[in-house]
Amino acid sequence: MTDRANVTISLRSDIDGEVEQNTFSGEWFRKGSSVFVRYEETSEGEGDSVVRTIIRYRDGELSVTRRGDVESLQTFVAGTKRTGHYESAHAAFHLETETKLLWVQFGDLTKTGPSDGQLKPDLPMLLEWHYTLLVNDEPTGEFQLRLQAEEL
Repeated sequence: MTDRANVTISLRSDIDGEVEQNTFSGEWFRKGSSVFVRYEETSEGEGDSVVRTIIRYRDGELSVTRRGDVESLQTFVAGTKRTGHYESAHAAFHLETETKLLWVQFGDLTKTGPSDGQLKPDLPMLLEWHYTLLVNDEPTGEFQLRLQAEEL
């Protein structure tokens, strides 16, 4: 079991019924009781943009931080509302996420073997979260995201 690995990240997003599938190369690592996934999103075209994304999971809380041409922070805890922010060259606003589902699975559950009694997060990692995005207390969309990280 490793504490750091290069990974392929599959990200499926369903936003109000519109589904998009993306694949990224990135890094997965453990630090203390937190698990992180880090990757870069690039969009080509006029003024190529790069956004670095860090996803952190710890004890039932998920945070997604984006830095670059977009700056944002979103936090997710099942059954709660959390505040965050979004900023780009075109807009800046405070937002809230109302999380309906936050679920994570670590490791290959088909493998069995001796255990030292300590369960540690391992690859592959499957993370799913569903939420309503609110801006100025108004719902602006229903989001369902599913991220899978597998070692290269």
